[in-house]
Amino acid sequence: MKIIISSSGKELKSLLDPRFGRCPFYAIYDTEDIKWNFLTNPGALEGSGAGIKASQFLIEQQADVLLTGDVGPNASRILNSAGIKVYSLSEVPIEEALSLYQEGQYSPIVEPTVSSHSGMFSRGAEQKKQTETPVSREKIALATDGLEVAQHFGRCPAYTLVEINNHKVEVKSEIPNPGHEPGFLPRFLGEKRVSCVIAGGMGPKAQDLFAEQGISTITGITGFVEDVIESYLSGNLSEGESFCEHGQDGHVHECEERTEGND
Repeated sequence: MKIIISSSGKELKSLLDPRFGRCPFYAIYDTEDIKWNFLTNPGALEGSGAGIKASQFLIEQQADVLLTGDVGPNASRILNSAGIKVYSLSEVPIEEALSLYQEGQYSPIVEPTVSSHSGMFSRGAEQKKQTETPVSREKIALATDGLEVAQHFGRCPAYTLVEINNHKVEVKSEIPNPGHEPGFLPRFLGEKRVSCVIAGGMGPKAQDLFAEQGISTITGITGFVEDVIESYLSGNLSEGESFCEHGQDGHVHECEERTEGND
């Protein structure tokens, strides 16, 4: 049996990519040979029809099972017709995704999880509103520095991603700050289906860029990451004054420059 996982990379520690049609790679696990193989997604950069091309590719690979995040209506129809069982999982390392499947933690889905044309690299608030997951599920990102919320969104060492289901933490993971390019971070986190970003400070231009992606921001937050997550879940997290607005020691000027080139 061949189990295929939409993957963000070519290593077992790579995260499952929730974008079935536009993930960069597919991890293929052969249960008979007990062997992994990684193939580039031929439809990742398609202007349209990425899900259809990806589905046809899986059929060519003689896939039996697909582990992914979201599947559109066209892809869902093709995969179902081909007899490929589809499982919608959280964004976890692919090796863990395989274990969860083998342990029977998930049930196959037969309906699409998103509407057509989701997963495009750049999408506005209106499109995101049409394709986001149900209200009971959401993903937030916290700018973090060790165990605490970082003061500077663009310069934080890492981001803690928290997937929430019915007001409870389902999956929590940490990813390193991918680096700074103009307007990159809002798109980067938008592609990971983040709906809210929490940080100590963030420039106003960065907040505008997140708004364009349909992502809300909560700034002026300090304290331990776990405490902040708990406050968010309970609805008691109150936004404070962003550190990028304090104007102390040239802070405003510095954050505005970083907003232009980083946030």
